[in-house]
Order: sequence, then C-alpha cells, then structure tokens
Amino acid sequence: MYWRSYILLLLLIASASRARGQSPAPSNVYVFPLFVDGTAGGTSYRSTLKITKTSPPNPLQCTLVQRNTSAPFIGVDGYSYSADVFDAGFSPPALTPITLDQFLPWEILRTNAQSPLKIGYAKLSCPGTLQTQLQVSSSDAQNNKLGETTIAPAAQGGSFQFLMDRRDGTRLAFSLVNDSAAEGQFALIARDQFNYEVDRAYDVIEPWSQVSRFVDAMLTLPSDFVGTIELVGLSGGQNYALGVQFTGTVFTAIEPLVRAVPLPN
Repeated sequence: MYWRSYILLLLLIASASRARGQSPAPSNVYVFPLFVDGTAGGTSYRSTLKITKTSPPNPLQCTLVQRNTSAPFIGVDGYSYSADVFDAGFSPPALTPITLDQFLPWEILRTNAQSPLKIGYAKLSCPGTLQTQLQVSSSDAQNNKLGETTIAPAAQGGSFQFLMDRRDGTRLAFSLVNDSAAEGQFALIARDQFNYEVDRAYDVIEPWSQVSRFVDAMLTLPSDFVGTIELVGLSGGQNYALGVQFTGTVFTAIEPLVRAVPLPN
C-alpha cells in the first residue's frame, strides 16, 4: 500500500534530521522460541503474530527477525510482508519491517504455509513497547484447524524447568533457542518426585539456532514417570525455551520456570 511507503519515507527523513547529537532510542525485544511455517505429511502449520502498540511514538518502526525460517506474512488488510535474507552462512536472519502508527496501532501477520515445513524462532524488536503474542496452528488438507496454541514472549535464562506427567499418555517436547554467536552443549535432566535424578542427556546447539526435541526421544523414562525436566542452556549463550505438550494431535504451549543458573547436581 502506497500510504505505508509514504509514512516510512517520512520516518526516515525525520530520523535523519534528529540523528545528530541524540542517543538511539531503547529497544524492546520479544523472543518466541518456536516459530513454524509450512506443510508436512498432509498437515499445514502456520504462525500468526499479533502486535499492539502500547507506547506513544508515531510511527513505530519494528523489525521481526526469523532464524531457521524465512516465511512471508499477510496482514489484516491484505498487505504482503516479505522476509528478506540479507546475509549468508549458517542460520542467516530473515528480516521483516513492521510499521505501527495512529492509523494502524495494531496488526495481525499470518504465514501462508505454502512451503515445506521449517521450524525456527523469531525475535521482534521495537523502539517502543508492545503487547504481542504468537499463535501456532495446524490444519488438515481441507484447511480445517486441528490444533492451536498461544506463545507468549519468553524470558532469557540459564535453566528451564518443566513439570512432566506421563500417566495420561501425553508427550512433552521442548524448543531451546541460542540467540548468540556461541555454540556448544546443552543438557536435559529428569528428576522424580523425590528430586532423584532418573536420566540425563546432552546435545549440541549451533549459533543463532533453535533445537526442538521430544523429551522421551532423548531420555529413558518410565511410562508412568511424574517429575521435573530441567533444560540447561548453553553456557555463555543467550538462551530462551518453551515446552509443548502433545496429546494425540492436540498440543499446548507450556511456559517453564526460568532460572539464571542451573539447579545443583
């Protein structure tokens, strides 16, 4: 739409005129540890980002960065948002500029699930504050919705703890983000209701990456296991995490208990 380009041009001109002698505006960062788009096995997966401007600057120019994915979006008025990759190498960022102002103080951006399934994470940065959430949904070949969950922005930490109960047949998965240039090992530790360690495993996470795993694919646990799962992030990295509980095709997001440092052994 032409008015969006016109507003963006005015913003750039105004910013250039004020740049001398002025410090940059503070940035608010919102990280979503799970971002999906695409189709696999006849099921399509979409991510829908909902954002509302809660601070006065007009216009407010935000940037969404995808890692491991590069899905474009459609806004509420049919406006197309591209996800442009400006870098090469491992997990290059895909950037989407988003403008909010007094005419459109909120937006809903929805991916189209037209490509093979990709899983990654997303980071939204703004010079002002937002209320934001991400919805992940799955649909069948006839576009009937099978499941949906809402993901809130994650807190950074070094340890992420989940409660797990396998007695009703549910499965717990996790998504771990390393939003840094570091690489190395992370740990997954299961403890029973008496806080005794049952099993632990290690895996590697690359820079600027997200790893998604089922807990029972990494750990050997009793079928009636009830206890805690601790996910220990990469030392020196910027870690974020989310849990996803599955019961058949139904799934829901699980927020962890976040700590700065791991629990003692």
